Order: sequence, then structure tokens, then C-alpha cells
Amino acid sequence: MKEIVQFTVARKALKKLYPSWQIFIDEVLDLMQSFYLGTQSREELHFIHLIGYGKRQKAKEILTDLLELLDWESESVFLWDNEYWNQLSSFAQVQAFQELHPVFPKVVVTDFFIEFFAEAFTDSDRCDEFILVENFLRNRKKLDFIGNGRSSDARGSLVISYHSSFGNCDFRRTRVIFEFLWENPIPSFEQLRTRFVPEALERMIDLGYLEREETIFFSNDEPRHIEYAFDLINLTRVIEKKGLELLGIPVSLTLDSMDYFIQYSFYKKLRSKGLLRLALDYFIPVLSQYSRMSQNITIQPKFIQLDFQGGWKFRAVSE
Repeated sequence: MKEIVQFTVARKALKKLYPSWQIFIDEVLDLMQSFYLGTQSREELHFIHLIGYGKRQKAKEILTDLLELLDWESESVFLWDNEYWNQLSSFAQVQAFQELHPVFPKVVVTDFFIEFFAEAFTDSDRCDEFILVENFLRNRKKLDFIGNGRSSDARGSLVISYHSSFGNCDFRRTRVIFEFLWENPIPSFEQLRTRFVPEALERMIDLGYLEREETIFFSNDEPRHIEYAFDLINLTRVIEKKGLELLGIPVSLTLDSMDYFIQYSFYKKLRSKGLLRLALDYFIPVLSQYSRMSQNITIQPKFIQLDFQGGWKFRAVSE
């Protein structure tokens, strides 16, 4: 009972420190509760993988405060890339960690799997270091980066890993989410959090390196660029409806046509109403060109597709 009370207090305190990150805080603490109560399996290592939409340093900041609030700071280790040009390689730092820890600390927080997952996503020959990480992720019992039977016992511990899945460019981050929403119609950010997995991590799940239930979408509660991606999806339907009104024929926009509009509109930083006005001013002149360009078409199409491939293209679809 005492442990539950302390855990609840830590949750409330972290939410006060980071009021814009409450969804993430609840998700990560829900996965960590068994470790805090000591009821997790002692037979294997456990993982929490953060899908890093939020920035890397923000993740480190929140996790540092979280471990302090749980009184785990003395039982935790950060293996975190400080991005200095003259630092030891990730492999050398993990070797040093193993030298110091024949038994894993309770919690390890790291962003060192980024390089491994990047290599796993390719079909090229894998280096020796890759094979060692692969074995570690699959056996979930020991870390052996030194050899000579000097492996570190990892059973019963927790690794929290951050995966930089979007880079630091807000424009690219928006396009990745927009393309996902285009292919996977989702009505809300809450559903996006539970369903979105970057392509690279999806392959890691398929290869058995991690499990879907171990992933958490790392972002604040109202990420502006994700809201923008949802606005763009809604905007697509509005423009298609306007096209029907103008041409008297159903209109369908392609992903490439909307992607071209994103490039035009992104840095204007408009909210929903301003973005709608901009889109109407942008697409209506384009759609209006169809009547002139279709004068020689004798068939009655079922719908018109507006595409962009080096320039605007209309496709009259009759089937």
C-alpha cells in the first residue's frame, strides 16, 4: 500500500512539473508500475521504447525527473549520446558500461539503439557489433560486448530507449504524420498515439527485436505540427467538395497534390481558418483550369483526379 501511495504521488508531481505532457506521463508510468512494485518478471530484461516525436533532450529531461521522483536515481544509468565529435563510439561506451556493471542497474535509459535500428532496416551485410546487439535484444537475459564469458546479467531490469524517428526538422515531421493519416484514416490524436509506429520500428517488431506493447508515442499533449497534419487531412475533403461544386464532377486529390500544397503553406504557420482560406485561394484557380483543358474529352468521367508530378495534372477516371 505504501508503494502505491508513493507511486501516485510521483505521478502527480511529474504532471505538475510537465503539465503539457500528461498523456505521455500516464502511459510511461503505467508501463513502469510493475517495476516500481517489484512484481515484474525476473527472468528477462524489460523494455520501454519511446517513439520520439518530441525532442530528444526533452525526453532526457522528463525521464531524469521521473527517476528522481521514484527514488531510482542511484539505481539508474544514462547511456545517452551527447553528440560531441570526440566522444567514444556508442559501442565503446556500452563496453565501458558492461565493465562497470556485471549486473544491470534497475533502469538504463539510452538512445544508443538508433544506429542499430538504422542498420537493421537495410539489407546490407551486418557488422559484428550489430550481431551483438541483435543477440541482446532477442535473448533479453545478458549483455555480452566484451567476450570471454564476461557478460552482464540483465534479467529483471528495465531499459527505456528513445528512438529519433522524425529527425529535428518540423517540416519533415509533419509530412511523415500526414502521410500516415492519409493511408490510415484516424479521427483523433489519441488514436494516432496508439497506432502510429514508424516504418523502421515496424520492421523491428516484425523481426522480433521489440514488441508493439512496449512502444509509447513520445510527444506533448497538443503537438502543433500533428494538429496541422490533421487540419490538412480535413482540408482535403473540403477542397474536393469545392471541386465538385465548381466542376459538377466528383474531384479527388492525390497525396502528391496535397504534399505540394504543404510545401507552399507550411512556413506560413496558419491556424485552421487561415489555412482554409489559403487552400481555397490556392486550389480554386487550379481546379478552374479543368474546363479549358478537357474541351477535347468526349467521355463523361466518374471523377476527376488532381495530381502533381512536376506540374499540375488532371486525370479523367471513367471506371
